[in-house]
Amino acid sequence: MKTMYLCLLAFALINLSCDQATVTIVPEKEVQLKSISNLTIETGMDMAQINSVISSASSGQTVWVEPGTYVINGKLKFKNGITLKNVSSTPVFDATGNTSRLLEMYYSSGFDNCVVDGIEFHNIRFRIADAVNVQFVNCIFDHGVRMAGTDKKYLKDAYVHFLRVEEGLIDACTFSRREGNSGRGVYNAKSTAVSITNNTFGDGGATGYFTTAINDNSAESYIANNQVHRIESWVNKAETDHGMYCHSFHALQIIGNTISGWPADASGGAIKARNGDELLIQDNVMNTSGILLYTYKHSTQPYLNNVIVENNFINVAGPANDLYHGIGYWRNTPDGSELSIRIANNELSNGTIKASFGSLVVGDFNAAGGGVFNNDISTMNLKSGINQSGNY
Repeated sequence: MKTMYLCLLAFALINLSCDQATVTIVPEKEVQLKSISNLTIETGMDMAQINSVISSASSGQTVWVEPGTYVINGKLKFKNGITLKNVSSTPVFDATGNTSRLLEMYYSSGFDNCVVDGIEFHNIRFRIADAVNVQFVNCIFDHGVRMAGTDKKYLKDAYVHFLRVEEGLIDACTFSRREGNSGRGVYNAKSTAVSITNNTFGDGGATGYFTTAINDNSAESYIANNQVHRIESWVNKAETDHGMYCHSFHALQIIGNTISGWPADASGGAIKARNGDELLIQDNVMNTSGILLYTYKHSTQPYLNNVIVENNFINVAGPANDLYHGIGYWRNTPDGSELSIRIANNELSNGTIKASFGSLVVGDFNAAGGGVFNNDISTMNLKSGINQSGNY
């Protein structure tokens, strides 16, 4: 009987305690940050302290970065499988103290399955080779310094340079190039299945001094929904090399991008694609210049095969009997070839479609549905025998 009484008393006290208790709900993010406080780069840390925090992380963990500006004068010591992410507002990693060129972070290992999310980089370039599943998302790249004495042939001016990367992602990032310091945004070389999506390259003004927004020489690349705005008034052919320049590619898709500001001449063109196969250019908006399709002399891919250019809107100043004021195809070598080039349902009411050079093989151009069909076009200059219908 006494035991039963004590049990009932204990039960009553427990209920009373619960009724009177105040329950504090801790936000999930706060709990998470408290649990990983040793993996937080704190405002005011120097380079050695930053790398110490990163070095203490293991694969699968996140290193958090508090708001603030951090002076970067060396290499960030990444490790396979970690995420570097902002806590709240975007922190700045600042290497503008390196006044001669972009400060390069080169990784030939240690970057597999890494994610960089929500960091702003000033005058920093990432060159990442032989890695798998590399992601840059929601990042900002700005204030890049151009190396003195270089021109458009200098390819080490891209903020993000992938080399033999498999399944990479560059998404929702902002890239800026400023007056006197032109350069590239992204260079994707010899990689496989890299997606470059939803990014902004320039504003058409102060941040629009681009040599090229995206270079791609890879397989299975997906370049989609990017906003690319070079400053149109900037005339510098030595530092101008097409809006998106793709060559030596396989299974390349360029879809839903807006590209403006490149001149309608040999150094310009919103998109230049040469020497490759399985190319889709679809649903893009291009202002000031259009699409250049080329085959150059090439050691391994002396061809341009299975190309579809469709449903694009191209706005140029007016038509001209050249390759640059709309959509043009040209081959500079009799040893090369073309196969199945289809140009259909594009709107370029004040532009030109041209494919008329002497060594073009009409039967190969027309193969597998190739030809020029249903385009809203001002001027057309095609070699006799190329399939065409419905153009107006």
